[in-house]
Amino acid sequence: MPNHPPPPALDCARVIEYVVISESVEFSGHTLLFVDSKEIGRVPCLAICEEAETLGFLLFHCDDEWIVLGCSSHDSIEEAKGRAEKIYPGLSACWVNPGVTREQAEKYLDERFGEQRCSFCGKRADKIEHFVHRNSARICNFCIDEFHEMIHKPKANA
Repeated sequence: MPNHPPPPALDCARVIEYVVISESVEFSGHTLLFVDSKEIGRVPCLAICEEAETLGFLLFHCDDEWIVLGCSSHDSIEEAKGRAEKIYPGLSACWVNPGVTREQAEKYLDERFGEQRCSFCGKRADKIEHFVHRNSARICNFCIDEFHEMIHKPKANA
């Protein structure tokens, strides 16, 4: 079992609540989450995280180092907790709120991604689809699209 809380963000989503599942908590036997055609079994940790773009909630099933093994999407924290309770009956009183603000999660992600950002607009790698990388410069797909439009824009008559 982990002896530390999760980082402020898991898979680029802010941690809202988490639980370290003790051996005394029952496991229903099924998660209904599959990776490579194999169902994820009992895990030592769960985290409910907020996905910044959609403001939806993700229930992450994690190993003891808070590596995400699988997840399910939910419309509310209560819905995510209800799903977790079906998998681990008696878990509802064990959730911990780490008090991570959106700003703290963004700062953590900024530090984690470091220089992996567009050299033109500054977007982090997690906020774009892909980079074109040449020497030490990176340009994201959004800037490429913008530059393409500028170059191909009809010139006004002088």
